[in-house]
Amino acid sequence: MIVRMAAAYRGMGAIPGYDHHIIIGASLRSPTPAGFPSTEEGDDLQRFEENLCAAIEIDNESLCVLVITNRGIRDFIFYTRDPQSAKAKIDSALPGLRGFQCEIAIEPDENWEIYAAFDNWLAPPSKPN
Repeated sequence: MIVRMAAAYRGMGAIPGYDHHIIIGASLRSPTPAGFPSTEEGDDLQRFEENLCAAIEIDNESLCVLVITNRGIRDFIFYTRDPQSAKAKIDSALPGLRGFQCEIAIEPDENWEIYAAFDNWLAPPSKPN
């Protein structure tokens, strides 16, 4: 598993108003045997992410907080303050985000449970006194 996390939100807890998470799962075209992107896919995934973020992070309506790659899928996880608008923007952007088959899930998550789970999991161990 490869996890990339927006460190700016670590230890903060949920951001008020951003009470829905969006998970956009992009299936890799030719993952390695370990389930990670092939070298050839790397540039395409980078462009996909840049275009996706440009489409739904306008005016900070949505915030990309995690990108997780595992088992042939790259999940882009956002929190949003306007799930209907974000969904409309994603639907509009997806035809231009070619090359990856996607699944989208939007659910309430006012406590940022997904982000918190990774924040806790990736936290450095506490030092003994």
